[in-house]
Amino acid sequence: MDNKNRISALAKCYKNKHLILSVEKEIKHLTEESLREITVNNLEGIQSAVKLIVFDEYRDADIDNPILWLHLVVEACEWFEEADDYLIWRQDLGFKDNDFFLELYERLKNNVPEIRKLIGYDVKAIDHYHIEFNTDVAQALRNFDI
Repeated sequence: MDNKNRISALAKCYKNKHLILSVEKEIKHLTEESLREITVNNLEGIQSAVKLIVFDEYRDADIDNPILWLHLVVEACEWFEEADDYLIWRQDLGFKDNDFFLELYERLKNNVPEIRKLIGYDVKAIDHYHIEFNTDVAQALRNFDI
């Protein structure tokens, strides 16, 4: 699936799963590490809300766009799922080795499966280099209007 189709798939997931996403207020120790907390739930109330801490180096959580927030959530899930263990996950994201990140990783062990129950596995994040270099794909995602 190409990256532009991934945007459509994110939007379709958001609508079809009746998702409700909200970005929590900034917390200093999180923003210092380029992290934000996003709450994911759905209208059906199939499960309770799940709070997931996501990597937000480019402050995309500040943009009022739930499709972009869903991308951040999916990306956090994929980074966790693709890493074999804490060390690889931490190194892949460039995080320090400390109790905070170990605790965050442990929370992901519970939160990622809960998120996947809600959104499934078909939806994929945009390749990170698009976000990093603000390509036309990243701009389309950031400007997506539901």
